[in-house]
Amino acid sequence: MTSASGFRRLAALNAALLWLIIPSGGIVRLTGSGLGCTDWPLCDNGAIIPARGAHSWIEYTNRMVSAVIMVVVIVAAIAAFRAVGGTRAMRIAATIAAVATVGQVPLGGVTVIFNLHPLLVASHFVLSLVALSAGVIAFLGADDVVKGIARRSSGRWALLAVILAAALSTAVITGVLTTAAGPHSGDAAVIRRFGVLDHAAYVHVRAVIALLVIGIIAGWAIRRRRGDRDLVRPALIFIPLFVAQVVIGEVQWRTELPWQVIVLHVTVAGLLWAVGTATVWRLARPISISPPPS
Repeated sequence: MTSASGFRRLAALNAALLWLIIPSGGIVRLTGSGLGCTDWPLCDNGAIIPARGAHSWIEYTNRMVSAVIMVVVIVAAIAAFRAVGGTRAMRIAATIAAVATVGQVPLGGVTVIFNLHPLLVASHFVLSLVALSAGVIAFLGADDVVKGIARRSSGRWALLAVILAAALSTAVITGVLTTAAGPHSGDAAVIRRFGVLDHAAYVHVRAVIALLVIGIIAGWAIRRRRGDRDLVRPALIFIPLFVAQVVIGEVQWRTELPWQVIVLHVTVAGLLWAVGTATVWRLARPISISPPPS
């Protein structure tokens, strides 16, 4: 068996690594290293060590990082079933994180075979978000177990959480599609775009505005649950991250999409998604049993 606190530490590491792979994969695409290794899962002609330049090393390093994360996420999924006091939701979330992470392997091979089709590249990012959300939820479950907190879904709060989750998802997915319509396809020799950049950016900006409005409404409602610090904390962290993301987005657009700024945008997007997941999950599940007084 695994202690509840021990699993919480493992789940925290797992969630952090699932976030790390987002900027790592972003660097591969934005530096034009997507075809740095033309074979899969090894590099060119089955080489274990890349023989070519920086692009090969960037792509191969990302694969090695992914392999380490895959081991951790599988260990976390197994540990979730052995954790003392583990909940069903925690075990399901850890399993989803593992399946989504392992699923990146065949998806990566298909993406290389089809010369970095924009939708396949975008699907890599989306699958990473699925894994990250599941990893965060697994950690939240472990955190509640350690603190002796029980939560139960509430219809009214769950509805607000679903609306907020839909707004966040729409903002992020439209951002992914905006990138797919832009100049950074993943390899300098393969410029393939999906859609029109100006049109995609127009839709993305409107989605961000909608998220802002719904976020303000959710924030007003969260004031009624000020005693739930584990809900209030991620909600408060979400605010500066959102502001930073809007500023970075504006800067990258006005400076004609330099890859360095886009990497920062992708990095913050991962953090925003993780914190948003925590906010939505705890928003939908008010405390039903409080921890005993210390």
